[in-house]
Amino acid sequence: MTYASLLVAVEDGTESDSRLELACDLALTFDAHLTGLCAGSIAPPLYDPLAGGAMVGELLALYRDAAEADVERARARFFEIVQARDVEAAWRGQIGFPGEVCVRAARAADLVILGGRNSRAPTHAPDVADVLMGCGRPILVTPPTRLRNPVGEPALIAWKDCREARFALASALPLLRRARGVTLYAVRSAGEDEAADAELADVVAYLDRHQIRAEAVVADRGEAAVGGQILEAALERGAGLIVAGGYGHTRLREWALGGVTRDLVNDSPICLCLAH
Repeated sequence: MTYASLLVAVEDGTESDSRLELACDLALTFDAHLTGLCAGSIAPPLYDPLAGGAMVGELLALYRDAAEADVERARARFFEIVQARDVEAAWRGQIGFPGEVCVRAARAADLVILGGRNSRAPTHAPDVADVLMGCGRPILVTPPTRLRNPVGEPALIAWKDCREARFALASALPLLRRARGVTLYAVRSAGEDEAADAELADVVAYLDRHQIRAEAVVADRGEAAVGGQILEAALERGAGLIVAGGYGHTRLREWALGGVTRDLVNDSPICLCLAH
């Protein structure tokens, strides 16, 4: 199993450059095709009943021009970086809501690479929650400043026996095969029995069949939030990647991340491989 096609969200700026450099690293590692994506959204002007339709039309035209200029700057930067790295690449740029555009484009990708804690989201960059919950693909969330590389460093799997965690684990196999050690980490609440140990043994055996050696660690749930506990365990092990199920729910027609997922996205300096 490998990644043959990668999709990376691109904007104009240093955080986007770091994400794009990582995407190039992954494309070269997996001999994958890389597609850059930028969607410029037109922010609707405030309605002024005294301004008249002509004024509103002029404002919309100005917003569109600005959005198209943003997309063009991102395109130019994308090709400047990928050509210097000799990566097979293509570009998709258009006007539209970034999350929706990214979700549609994900149909042609094995892995979607997004920026976490992106101040430009959701109107000028894809929002992690929108893409995670809608794209049907695993996403790699990169923090604004990466602590370590997600390839070739230790990896931690935040395990919970549910559909999302299973999907995330299977989706991350190409990354886990290249990890320098894998920890299968489960947080157990009071009252949970030995069935959890047998469950973890099954997952360790599954990984072993994929030539991935993993150490199972069961931690008692402490007073701190589970997301913080997972992050602390990953940092203690020098991990460059956390693999976890992505959880969320709808809120007023928008996706809101679940507590653990939200804490990881908001706080982690480590790349996250999430799947819903």
